[in-house]
Amino acid sequence: MPETSASVRDDAVGHAEGPPEAPDIRVKPVLLTGLFIVVFVAVTLAALRVYRDTVITSPNTEPARTFAGPALQRDPQGDLARLVANQRRRLDSYGWVDQAHGIARMPVADAMRRLAERGAEAYAAPLQPERVPPLGSRGAAASPLLPPGSVAASPNEAASPKEVR
Repeated sequence: MPETSASVRDDAVGHAEGPPEAPDIRVKPVLLTGLFIVVFVAVTLAALRVYRDTVITSPNTEPARTFAGPALQRDPQGDLARLVANQRRRLDSYGWVDQAHGIARMPVADAMRRLAERGAEAYAAPLQPERVPPLGSRGAAASPLLPPGSVAASPNEAASPKEVR
């Protein structure tokens, strides 16, 4: 068996032991970066505290100025009183809304009294003229409404298409 010396390892017979390997991570740059972050945060917090104590609460700052509102109305309370009085006068009086079509206004209290006198029939739907589709048609959706005074076609004429020459 060959003899081994203390400087030779078992797995590398005949090879001398080399220098120690460098670590995979260099510790110095990592520690310096962490130290830089801590110092930066501390300096920033100190600067913000100094800024807050000196600039923001400084007695040299001007108080906020208040501006007068725009002069849109010279007398807003009087304008409102005139508007309400005009609306009250119109609500409490008779008058024409559209005289050509016979539409008039009346006081609200009188209108409510007249409705109460009529009772439940005051809320019934107004009578509507009955429109019946012509015989033989498929209903109002399929046949157009005829103007007043015209004559409806007979069922045979309505069912047969007209020839165009």
